[in-house]
Amino acid sequence: MHPSPFELASTPHIHFGWGIRQQLIPFLSQHYAKQIVLITGKTIAEEGYFGAELIRELKQNHIPLQHFIISGEPSPEQVDHIVTQCVPHAQAVVGLGGGSVLDAAKAIAGLIPSQTSVMDYLEGVGLGKAFQVETCPFIAVPTTAGTGSETTKNAVLSNVGYFKKSFRDNKLIAKHAWLDPELLTTCPKDILYATGLDAFTQLLESYTTLNSNPITDALAWQGMTLFQGAFEKVNSPNKQVQKEGYSNLMLAASLSGITLANSGLGAVHGLAGPIGAFFKAPHGIVCARLLAPITQLNIETLLNENTTNATQYLEKYQKISLLLTPNQTQDNTQILQSLIQALKKLTQTYTPNGLAKYQLNPHNLDKIIANCRSGSMLGNPVELSNQQLLTALKQAL
Repeated sequence: MHPSPFELASTPHIHFGWGIRQQLIPFLSQHYAKQIVLITGKTIAEEGYFGAELIRELKQNHIPLQHFIISGEPSPEQVDHIVTQCVPHAQAVVGLGGGSVLDAAKAIAGLIPSQTSVMDYLEGVGLGKAFQVETCPFIAVPTTAGTGSETTKNAVLSNVGYFKKSFRDNKLIAKHAWLDPELLTTCPKDILYATGLDAFTQLLESYTTLNSNPITDALAWQGMTLFQGAFEKVNSPNKQVQKEGYSNLMLAASLSGITLANSGLGAVHGLAGPIGAFFKAPHGIVCARLLAPITQLNIETLLNENTTNATQYLEKYQKISLLLTPNQTQDNTQILQSLIQALKKLTQTYTPNGLAKYQLNPHNLDKIIANCRSGSMLGNPVELSNQQLLTALKQAL
């Protein structure tokens, strides 16, 4: 069966290596010394963290700098407010932080030259205008290994209680992504686990989505291979093994950004969108808690289809099972069941709190179902009924 036609968007110039952030100042001084906008989280900008060091060295190099802090998930209003404070001639926007910081920085970089509102372009809730304006170069420096925002073309913005939507365009892709796994050592372990499982979910879903292609399959497989065992490695007493674990997580997350940007995702992220819109539930934990229930429903539905397409997706799930639990000598049905058990074990070990902690309960799930049918849900390998999706949500509570 020959590959279907597909496109692959451009990717950032990637700079990867332990401690490579130390080369960022000379790079910025050489290419963007006239005016930089820096977007960070709050903690990373405090003394003792790299943000404070970056700000100090930029000032010592006499590089004009505007610095803004993003706390929590960025809103359209927050993005627009920062854009209006930025000088239109900024040479670059540097985002230093987790996925939310990078998403905000990406949107701000896209809007600074035109000084337009993100609500002109936000999918589903904006004015629907074509994004035909000049943008500012965006430089991404992730400090978590999760969303892969450093390699995607979309910035996710939220108005909690109402919507969680993307500002999406190829022009928003970062010019440069600086991937320093050492920055992950400052990330609290619970956040590292939740964001890492978000990355793994993105890899698994982009590998099994309806819109995958040979290139995204190869990258997703490599990302899942890197993820396998990475949590155990970062908890090793051996420093070299720890470095390998952090490095693998950083690369896996960035690969997940490339794959999701080019092949899309599935039902886990289809549900995660409206959950994030209506509840203050961390995205990584939402994805982690839904991954096993949704995968189980997908497999059960595929087993009942008995088509060539269904067989191909079941073979992919079998490969993932054998990756997570090697040396299985069982039949295909048992191998698929082992995948569900492996995903449940990952969740129970690293994200033990269910979604009930974030005010989800069996009586307020209908609004999630009513708002989940667009976007990522369209890429799921099978169509799941509302009742199936409710079953998955209840298992995740």
